[in-house]
Amino acid sequence: MKKRRTLFAVVALSAVMAFSGQPAAGAADGGGQIVPTIPHVVDAEHPVLKIGGKVPAELLPGNHSKQNVETWATLTEKGDVAAGRAGASYKVDLDDYKVDGPAPRRTISWDPVNDCRGLLNGQVGVKYVNRFQYCSVKKQAFYWTDSTGTILGTTSYVQTTAGQAPQDRREIYYMVNLGYFDVQGYYRDMPFPVVGETLGYAGEDGSNPACNVVNSSNNPQTLQDWRTNGAAVASIVYDQDKALGVGRDFVSRCAIYTVTAPDGIKYRDAATGIRFDSASYLEGTGGGVFLLALPTLVYDTASSSHGAVANHILTAYENPAATTPYVAGKKVPGRTWELPLSRLFEGWDSAAATQRQKNITAKNNACAPIRPADPTGLDCDEFPFGSTWEGPAAGSNFSVRYLDLSQNRSAGGSLGNWYAKDRILHRDAFTVEIVTSS
Repeated sequence: MKKRRTLFAVVALSAVMAFSGQPAAGAADGGGQIVPTIPHVVDAEHPVLKIGGKVPAELLPGNHSKQNVETWATLTEKGDVAAGRAGASYKVDLDDYKVDGPAPRRTISWDPVNDCRGLLNGQVGVKYVNRFQYCSVKKQAFYWTDSTGTILGTTSYVQTTAGQAPQDRREIYYMVNLGYFDVQGYYRDMPFPVVGETLGYAGEDGSNPACNVVNSSNNPQTLQDWRTNGAAVASIVYDQDKALGVGRDFVSRCAIYTVTAPDGIKYRDAATGIRFDSASYLEGTGGGVFLLALPTLVYDTASSSHGAVANHILTAYENPAATTPYVAGKKVPGRTWELPLSRLFEGWDSAAATQRQKNITAKNNACAPIRPADPTGLDCDEFPFGSTWEGPAAGSNFSVRYLDLSQNRSAGGSLGNWYAKDRILHRDAFTVEIVTSS
C-alpha cells in the first residue's frame, strides 16, 4: 500500500513534548497586587519558571503591547513569497486527483481539535496538512507575580488551534482549545477569552481590508471555564465578502491569529495567512486556503496511471543532457522553490492564451524529430507542463518524450483536476516531486 505523504511545516518548538494529564487545581486566593504575566511558549530553551524566582521583564504586563505577530502576517507580499521564507509546504499525490476517482477534498472534521493532536502524534508543533487544513499545538505558561516581579504561582496549558477551510465558502474556521492545565502555587480565576483578530493586505497587486471575524458567543470566557471543561472550544470564523476582493478572481488576503487575553493582556498565537477567491475556473463558487501551505505535487514512477510521465520528469531533473531537445547546461525547473512552476490559465487574458499556444507549438516542434514511425498508442509529453509559464515556449529548459498515451492523458486530466480542487489560481507557484513507492 502506498504510504500517504504529508510534511511538517513551520516547527514552532525546538523540543517535542508529550501531553500530560490535568492535575488538581492550586489554591485559590483573592488577588490584591498579584497580577498575571504575559503568556509565553514553553520549550527546551524557555521552560516553565520556578516559584520564588523573578519573572523576565519582557513578560511583565506593561510590555504586552510589544509582542508582534509573526513577520509574514504583515501581508505586504504574496503568499508564495511569505511561505518560502517560512518554509511551509505540503504534498499531495497526483493519483488522489484522478478524474474518475473519489473527490480528494475532505469534509469538515466533527472533532477538529483531537484530529489536530492526532496529526501531530500527540506532540507540539505546527503542521500544514494541505491548503485547507492547519494545525498548531503549543505548550504555554504564565505567572502570578507580586509588585517586585517575584513568581508566586505558575499556570501552564496547551493551546490547540485547528484551522479548516470549508468547500464553496469564503470562510476559514479556527477551533481553539486550552487544556492540560498544570497549576502550581497561587491561583485565582480571571477573564481568559480567546478571540480571533486579523489584518488586511496591501501589496503591488492590490489591497483589501482586514477580514471579518466572528467569535462565537458561546466561547469560554474565564480561566475556570477552560479548567473545568477539558473539551471546551472557542469557535472563530474569518471571512470576507466577494465584493471586497481584488481583480477578476476577487482575491482577498488576510493575516489571522488568535488572541488570548488573561485579564486583558493580549497574547497572540496561531498566526498565519489566508486567501479567499471566487475564481470562475476553479471548483465551486469560491473558497479559502491557507496561504503558507505551498503545494508540492507528487508523481510516482510506480503508478499504473502516470508512472511513464513520472519517469520522464525524473530524467528531466536528474539527467537533462539525455533529454530532447539537447541543450548544453539545461536546467529544468519545477523541483525546488528556487525554480518553481507557476500555473498558466489560458482563459485569463489574451497574453495567457497566446503563451499557451506558444507552449503547444514549441512542444510540437520539439516532438517532430523524434516521432516514432508508428506512434500508435503513444503521445508526446512535455515537461514543464504546457499549462505553466515555464512550459516549452519559455526557453530551452524543457524536455519532450513519447510515452504511453493513456498514462499521459490520465496525468493531464489529474493535473487539471488538482488545479481546480486545490484552488491553484493563475500564476500560483508549485513544485513537482518524483518518488518511487514500495
